[in-house]
Amino acid sequence: MYMNRPSCKVNSLIIPQPNNDNFRLHNHDFYEIYMFSRGDSEYIVEGNTYTLEPGDIIIIRRNEMHRVYHKSQSEYERTVIEVYPSFFVENGCQEYEHPFANTEQEGNKINAELARKTGLTDAFARLKHYCRDTRDTSAPVCRGTVVEILYLISQITAFLRDDTHDDLVKQILLYINNNFTDTINLDSLSERFFVSKYHICKIFKSGTGHTVHSYVTRKRITRVRELRKQGKSISEAAYLAGFGNYTSFYRAYIKEFGVPPGKMDK
Repeated sequence: MYMNRPSCKVNSLIIPQPNNDNFRLHNHDFYEIYMFSRGDSEYIVEGNTYTLEPGDIIIIRRNEMHRVYHKSQSEYERTVIEVYPSFFVENGCQEYEHPFANTEQEGNKINAELARKTGLTDAFARLKHYCRDTRDTSAPVCRGTVVEILYLISQITAFLRDDTHDDLVKQILLYINNNFTDTINLDSLSERFFVSKYHICKIFKSGTGHTVHSYVTRKRITRVRELRKQGKSISEAAYLAGFGNYTSFYRAYIKEFGVPPGKMDK
């Protein structure tokens, strides 16, 4: 089910036997509110791993790298609300955006108990009911319930940090996120963090689901898209984002998006 407004979408998903190959690490330029209903899964956000229990909620900010990881093929169900910044303006609730826009805020998880106590669980249930009942998920009652959910989230002062983590992975991710436009490879990371390239490969892949090269490439592509929206040419954006040459950017972009970068929207 979908809210047919470009600034907000809602969808529910049930997969009898989930396959991790279909749940790759990714990011996007909208906010995401994810409620887990059932399954045997974990959620990974920027290298932080969150164990999921039914009713848990995960908050994903713009451009945070994330994925769900299924520990078994148990039936999987979740509901997601995708919210663009324009939704807050359209509905006069800009003050509810701060938990999403604040990139300094740590943690992404609201556990099921807190969600229940704050009314988020009931609000999600009503949203799903309204979407099914009206068969018009852009109806005011649906939009109003999304605003209510945003309000309830804005009243939570702190989100839970990851349940399990490797401090070295978090340090490497922080370094990459702050320096991805510079030259970053296994040699430079090994020298900086005083550990072997093999160990970095192993823990980084385990913690993020991606190689260091793949993660850095995705961060750079995201930056190119941002710079294009600011009016930069593709060549200039590729250079500023840290690609050594246009050819490497071109190949990386086609691999990621399936179209040449010349068709990238500003």
